[in-house]
Amino acid sequence: MNPLLPRLYLLAVLAWPVMAEAQTLPSAGRWTNTLGMVFLPVPSAGVRFSIFETRVMDFAAFATTGPKLDGTNWNHALYHEVTPVSPGPEYPVVNVSWNDATAFCRWLTATEQDAGKLSSGFEYRLPTDAEWSEAVGIGGQESGATPRDKNAKLANVYPWGTQYPPPPGAGNFADLSAKNYFTNWPHIEGYNDGFVTTSPVGSFTPEPSGLYDLAGNALEWCADDYDGTHKQRVLRGGAWINCGPKSLWSSSRTHVAPGRFSVATGFRCVLAAKP
Repeated sequence: MNPLLPRLYLLAVLAWPVMAEAQTLPSAGRWTNTLGMVFLPVPSAGVRFSIFETRVMDFAAFATTGPKLDGTNWNHALYHEVTPVSPGPEYPVVNVSWNDATAFCRWLTATEQDAGKLSSGFEYRLPTDAEWSEAVGIGGQESGATPRDKNAKLANVYPWGTQYPPPPGAGNFADLSAKNYFTNWPHIEGYNDGFVTTSPVGSFTPEPSGLYDLAGNALEWCADDYDGTHKQRVLRGGAWINCGPKSLWSSSRTHVAPGRFSVATGFRCVLAAKP
């Protein structure tokens, strides 16, 4: 017998889990990618959602490849050119446009497929507006043909329930910390999350789905056109600058042109089978 055969067989056995993982995804449970981004299934949406908003450290891996970005200062964002926003690697990346977020998803898909870590049948992308509604727990409760039709139609329903002001630990919003820092800052009376601007992802209580920061921290780009004109894209979830209540309703949408960005705009990826 060829003396190399046992060694080759052993190498094949050791490599099999990685090869198998590249071909398909497990039907349930967590999926952690090469950047350490963790994804959980949202069964009603049919996709896996990142449990966190995309972090500065995740976006940095993409930015080092030299893409042309709309957003500027994503790695040292400042509010009014003074106050730091997302000042560390575990914070949500902001100053990111819809174009930038979409380019990140394409890059991540190609990078992991080229490395044999992800099957060609799957892709990273932005969630659709309908998928985001499923993740926040209002899927099937909205009516309308476009995100514009559905905007803010479910009054007084929040990711944490129907209570307002929100309970302690519900998320990162415009709060007493921001008021004390900025003095004349609109805020949620009596609520203090401890952060003036954004907070590290996962700092607060997760939703029943296991996802964090579906309200507050950073607004999240969705894939959809807002009203059928193809001029503006959808943002969901409110941000650190919002004090609501309407801006924090689960059904509320914001909409801006895909090339626009701000210290409140970030994104969350989903992992899905290609159409």
